[in-house]
Amino acid sequence: MSESYIIELEQLRNGVGCLDVDHCSATCRAAQIALTEAGHPVSVRCEVVDQETPLFTVVLQWTELEKLSTKSSWRQRQRRGEWAAEGIAFLMVEQFTPYTVVDQAEIDTRPGGGTGIDYYLGAKENLDCEDEDDFPEHLARLEVSGILRPSSNSSLKARVKEKIKQSKQSDSDGTPAFIIVVEFKTPVVNFTQRMP
Repeated sequence: MSESYIIELEQLRNGVGCLDVDHCSATCRAAQIALTEAGHPVSVRCEVVDQETPLFTVVLQWTELEKLSTKSSWRQRQRRGEWAAEGIAFLMVEQFTPYTVVDQAEIDTRPGGGTGIDYYLGAKENLDCEDEDDFPEHLARLEVSGILRPSSNSSLKARVKEKIKQSKQSDSDGTPAFIIVVEFKTPVVNFTQRMP
């Protein structure tokens, strides 16, 4: 695990793939808050694993928050954790895969309904998000989850197992699925790629 990479959260403020800048900026803010509340300064080394297998490390860097306020916009901890994890996942996909985020998956809350994923990924090259008749092809899938405060040492392992199972709901697509789970306290990022 000798390789280490730098990830600047502020890159999210420029937008990612076909997602709008406001959405990505909100995930940046959520990640700043989650990491700061977890007791990390403006830079923290983070282990990246594939389930329990160490892959490499990243150094997450961000701008110090002038005011750490989670009232009003960021009161819901679960939503804050999910948005924070999404921001980090978007940057991980950009830096470590040939894909970018091109579309949000629809959520179906009925039992057994939905795709079991959060986003669709497409090719970075020749990306045209404006042409609705020729929208970027869905080449891969992304499922994201965030853990702000792990309840035990097995929290990450259990969440990853749950999200892998959930992602199988859309295996009929025939595309690879990336499962990214961010645990903010340690911090550690699970980065699993699975084929249908």
